[in-house]
Amino acid sequence: MDKMLALVTASTGVIAAQVIGGLRGPTPGHPITAAWYARLRKPSFTPPGPVFGIAWTVLDGLLGYAGYRLLLAKPSNARSTALGFWGLNLLGVSGFSWVLFGRKRLDEATAVSLAMVGTSAAAASAASGVDKPAAWAITPLIGWVIFASVLQEEVWRRND
Repeated sequence: MDKMLALVTASTGVIAAQVIGGLRGPTPGHPITAAWYARLRKPSFTPPGPVFGIAWTVLDGLLGYAGYRLLLAKPSNARSTALGFWGLNLLGVSGFSWVLFGRKRLDEATAVSLAMVGTSAAAASAASGVDKPAAWAITPLIGWVIFASVLQEEVWRRND
């Protein structure tokens, strides 16, 4: 694939996932959702709001880089598998916000988080056979979604 096309494709995928996810987020543009989220009982290890923005900015950059690297790799079944899991992670990014903030389903949001643990680990594993830098770029997502799953489960438990 052409480098520019790979860059545009990977970037568009990541940006689309964040834009779609952001349509439901607890932002000033969504005061009802923001008020609902603020009322939830959260554990003491919940990061302040800006930490989520910083973390996702870094993770999005890494996801975009991983997608770019995978798109440039020689076509193969392993590459297709890695790109498939990469795409599932993008669906998880947007799907989590839709489920948590749009549907206000704490249980389903926990399930999405846990699914992303699996898809991010599978993406990194599959990418390692295609492009090592892409695999390393996906690895921080695994740690983040493990943390997010623990946090989300705790929020669900406290508000059930």
